[in-house]
Amino acid sequence: MDGRFVRRLLRRQWRAVVAGGGLVGLLALIISVLQTPVYQASTTLLVNQGRGVAAPTYESVLMSQQLTRTYAELLKKRPLYEMVIANLKLDASPDHLMRNVRVSTIRDTQLIVVTAYDRSPQRAASIANELVRLLREQDRQLLTGAYVSGERGLSVVEPAQPDLVPARPKVVRNTLLGLFFGLLGMAGVALVREYVDESIKDGYEAAQAVGAPVLAVVGARTAAGNAQRQVVDDGDSANAESYRMLAVRTRSVLADNPVRSLLVTSAEPLADTQDVAVHLAVVYAQLGQRVVLVDGNLRQPALHSWFDLHGDAGLHDVLTCAQNLPVYRYLQPTSVAHVMLLPGGKPAMHPLTLVNTPRLSESISALCQHADLIIVAAPTLLNAAETLILAQRTDATLLVVRAETTARTAAAAARAILEQSHVWLAGVVLTGAPDDDRTSFARVPAPKATLSAVSRKRRRLALTNGEEERYRLSIPAASTVSSRPSDQ
Repeated sequence: MDGRFVRRLLRRQWRAVVAGGGLVGLLALIISVLQTPVYQASTTLLVNQGRGVAAPTYESVLMSQQLTRTYAELLKKRPLYEMVIANLKLDASPDHLMRNVRVSTIRDTQLIVVTAYDRSPQRAASIANELVRLLREQDRQLLTGAYVSGERGLSVVEPAQPDLVPARPKVVRNTLLGLFFGLLGMAGVALVREYVDESIKDGYEAAQAVGAPVLAVVGARTAAGNAQRQVVDDGDSANAESYRMLAVRTRSVLADNPVRSLLVTSAEPLADTQDVAVHLAVVYAQLGQRVVLVDGNLRQPALHSWFDLHGDAGLHDVLTCAQNLPVYRYLQPTSVAHVMLLPGGKPAMHPLTLVNTPRLSESISALCQHADLIIVAAPTLLNAAETLILAQRTDATLLVVRAETTARTAAAAARAILEQSHVWLAGVVLTGAPDDDRTSFARVPAPKATLSAVSRKRRRLALTNGEEERYRLSIPAASTVSSRPSDQ
């Protein structure tokens, strides 16, 4: 268990631990308050050995201990409690009264302590005193011939007095114990949950699972409804600098290989994919580049709502040649300068048949004539087959994973799919990360060799001409997804 695991455990589970411990403590407090208070009263007896013994001997000490235990046992006998009930007119059975009286001896002494418990402090004191009084009165009858009157027997050292402080329940003690054991139990539950949780927690785990650099770590998702306003107007928001870092690092990764189209997808269904695509387009536009933002989610197009535009016509019409118009005729200007939007159009029932045509590559090539960068926001890679084809038609791919949501197995599966399809995974974007994890993208695996720009161009041409199988056979084995390709 390293320090990173402990910090993450405290950060993720401290609320649950505190809430669970507080709940158990509160329940203990409520139960203690609702219980009827029980009072106790104690009286102390001294067992007299006798006046004739000049100096204590071993036999006398042994006899005194035996006498003390004998009197203690006599105080536990049923007839004595029946007489107490009769004298005090108690509404209780002898067995019940015996359970509420404790007789104990003090070690290495001749003292006996009789403690009575009752709901009334006065009655508890009366029971203890009455037990002692009855035992002293019956001392001669119970132990005939063993003692001489006035020389041996019982003496009351301290009579029982009513105590107005309840003996039980101990409200403060029970509450503290409930709080302690509640915190301890919830800490154990949190530890088990953390060990069995397979989701990606931070940027380091994201880089290890995907095998690609984490280009940026951003916080929680921007609230829907005013997300576009925050993207444009709130330049000093908590995540603005993270998206600027994403744009700068993406440009650095893509610098050696001219990339005109970039796909943004996720391993599992995430709304953060559209967030990343929109924010990245806005930052690139602020850097002076012309950007076309394409809604590649033909199942549920939604990018137009970010800019309050209509999405009736778009990529769906381009691929079906509904009106036989060039692709740039479907572009819509947004409120952000240098950002154009190609909506998804009406939802498609079978999007795979739409994107699996040469028309898609032709449309992307045509869009490159009207912008410096094409950013395609695609649905999840593992659940939408058309996303893989979109990734094969673009130059590079960004994979979005969400902290504490995306499973490591899902991220690794997405990486394997892209690797097998010879798709360049440029990097990973971690969303929903805590504030203290913003720098974890610095700890990434070393880059590996991958397809060169020329090889990727050959691949795109081969896929466009429907020769995917022949091209796959011509690609050498051991092509690996990495953070940055190297020219060959």
